[in-house]
Amino acid sequence: MDKQMLGIINAGEENRKLKDLVRSRSLSALPVGGRYRTVDFMLSNMVNAGIKNVGLLTRRNYDSLLSHVNSGKDWGLNKKRGGLYIFPPYINDASPSGEYASVMDGLRGTLGFLKKAKEKYVLLGRSYVICNADFQDMLDKHIKSGADITLMYFDNSDDSTNCDYDGVYLKTDEDDKVLDMCYSEGKHRSNKKSMDAYIMKTTLLIDFETAIAHNKKHFFFDVIVPNFDRLVIQGYEYKGYVGCITSLEAYYNVNMDMLKPDVYKELFLGNRRIYTKSADGAPAKYGPNAKVSNSLISSGCEIDGEVENSVIFRGSQIAEGAVIKNSVVMAEGFIAPQAEINHTILDRHVKVYSNAHLSGSSNHPVFIPKGASVNE
Repeated sequence: MDKQMLGIINAGEENRKLKDLVRSRSLSALPVGGRYRTVDFMLSNMVNAGIKNVGLLTRRNYDSLLSHVNSGKDWGLNKKRGGLYIFPPYINDASPSGEYASVMDGLRGTLGFLKKAKEKYVLLGRSYVICNADFQDMLDKHIKSGADITLMYFDNSDDSTNCDYDGVYLKTDEDDKVLDMCYSEGKHRSNKKSMDAYIMKTTLLIDFETAIAHNKKHFFFDVIVPNFDRLVIQGYEYKGYVGCITSLEAYYNVNMDMLKPDVYKELFLGNRRIYTKSADGAPAKYGPNAKVSNSLISSGCEIDGEVENSVIFRGSQIAEGAVIKNSVVMAEGFIAPQAEINHTILDRHVKVYSNAHLSGSSNHPVFIPKGASVNE
């Protein structure tokens, strides 16, 4: 019991820089990598650390999230006791619509869950972070350090994936004890950027109930900052691949990163699996004139054209004569003959008709919203 941990994922987070990508879905349900959703990574990381009880905080537009995770079966969380808990927006006099601004506000609805928990520790995480992390090792080092809170961070000094630098930055000593923390809009003089993953005793999180009860909003501003001098906060450096989906450009870059063999191997081919909702479907079908290079092609696709450096989601059709380069085509997309797209993101069910041309850049990809049609 001393090393048991429960998990809570803030799956109701929002980011206006993602624009139409999250207009009809939560960030946690955003498709990525051909067959995954963003929540799959944090959820799988928790399960791989032996966590058997996970709470998902939802906010709005969470229908696709609930459809995806369902009972938690694909993550081994469909248990008679424990498993996956869904926490819809908490409604009270201060927020009658059930809206909440951040994880602390959302935690109001989990206090009963926390107080009944038998696990000694709790891991708080967010779904926008793409990584394959060893949270069991983080817990072991948290216990050994004797810290009140351990937070995961990474070195953001040279990372083109995370083009949005807003976030919490740390200053640590040689033993990774956190000496200072601040929120910065834009790149900060420190390269140690928080991944918004925290481990602490469950009782400590419950003790923060006072902040929750007084309508405080932010875990960092309303809990960490006021208590920084009395808390012992330890850093835990994560040295693997990190993708933070905090903007349209970052979303594009994360998908392109998954085409790199070393990133794909680290995320999906190691000892710690990334689980997702299973889908029974036919394998991808390639026509006699299809040309595919350095791309992720999901099941159910029909490829008759040319695909290069692209991520093609389930059930998409690329007609003969179509050319797809450096692009992301979400599920059930259709690209007609002689259509060309480059540095483009197509949301679900987009149709690009013959002779249409779309071209952006890695820093400014073209985005076509869900269900749209693009003509010549």
